[in-house]
Amino acid sequence: MKRSPMIIAVMVIFAAMIFPVFLGAGGSERIEKKSFDMEKGKRIDIDINVGGDIFITGWDGEKVEVEVVVTGRDRDDIEIDFKERSSVLKVEIGRDGWFRNTKADAKVIVNVPDRFDISFKTMGGDVEISGVEGETRGHTMGGDIDLSRMAGEADVKTMGGDITVSESVLDGVVRTMGGDVRIVDVKGDLKGSTMGGDVTYDGVKRRERAGAKRDGKADGDEKDVSVSTFGGDLDLDYEGKDVRARTFGGDVNVDNARSVKVSTMGGDIEVAQAPEGADAHTMGGNITIESAGRFARAKTMGGDIDIFEVDGRVKATTMGGDVKVRVVGGGEGDRDVELKSMGGDVELTVPKGYPMDFDIEITYTKGHRRDCGIVSDFPMTVSESDEWKSKWGQKRKYITGTGEVNGGGNRIMIRTVNGKVFVKEE
Repeated sequence: MKRSPMIIAVMVIFAAMIFPVFLGAGGSERIEKKSFDMEKGKRIDIDINVGGDIFITGWDGEKVEVEVVVTGRDRDDIEIDFKERSSVLKVEIGRDGWFRNTKADAKVIVNVPDRFDISFKTMGGDVEISGVEGETRGHTMGGDIDLSRMAGEADVKTMGGDITVSESVLDGVVRTMGGDVRIVDVKGDLKGSTMGGDVTYDGVKRRERAGAKRDGKADGDEKDVSVSTFGGDLDLDYEGKDVRARTFGGDVNVDNARSVKVSTMGGDIEVAQAPEGADAHTMGGNITIESAGRFARAKTMGGDIDIFEVDGRVKATTMGGDVKVRVVGGGEGDRDVELKSMGGDVELTVPKGYPMDFDIEITYTKGHRRDCGIVSDFPMTVSESDEWKSKWGQKRKYITGTGEVNGGGNRIMIRTVNGKVFVKEE
């Protein structure tokens, strides 16, 4: 079928109008490069008022090289401004009235001396910085932040992305409003927080610093590690630190710490090591403490409690699960044991020769079909009430166990409802 010259002309004009639109969306680039002689110890400020990524790398030299790549329909309307002062290089990218639906994206690639301060701001891109020592500050409105092989201080924030810090010596804080935080192989007092993601500390150690001492402890030893998230998991490995962690809706896992105090509104808690004590509280999950010294405290509203090893006093309470505790050692001091369950079994294991005074009580309700009782490797006086007693609308009886072994001394108080109590000797 032949087309008329008029139709062909219209089609050509239409294609000429449409094709540049598609080409402008992802085609040509506008590139500008600049080089500046700058000594180590100075600063670069990067301000991108359109969406844009930032990549900064430290090198062994006294020169700053900047490459700006702009894409998008309005790339030629974007202003790129370099302002060099005695100690600061400012890189500003945007346009007058940038808030009006500008179709452009910028990418800034920078090489700086390996000792340099950095300040950045971008409206919606990723930020990657590596190999730089100094003060690093800035924020992005909607991208990820990745810091690696850094040293000095950091204060960075993203409104909607993940943050990763690795292989660095850093103090400061990294924050995200809606992503995950991963701090891996970092030495220093660096804190991570998120409003809606997970926080992971892996291989993080305090930095030994000479200088001021307080209460006989070197600067850095006395500080806690505080981590929080409003809606994610916490996975922490912070050797030698007093860890304080809280999440409102996830699990908490602590691999290494000096002492631990953690809480969650709706998840499980696992603590691997806490030689100076562990305190764990969850509103709706299980609690597992593998090894604790001095003391162990655990409370859950709806799960099991397992404390595999504790060399000190113990207090464990659950509203609807089982409790298992193993006490080790036999040193002096407060080593009392208090275990409670509102609806499960309780098992306590103690070392040979452990001095104890028993105070055990099992409540069982009328109509409960499961066997209840005390099973003990130690002699004690066990008695059961003769008559049913009404309490909270239920008829109840009680089984009690009392006695003293190995000269007494450590109070063993155990309470459970409709369950069994086991007391074992290793």
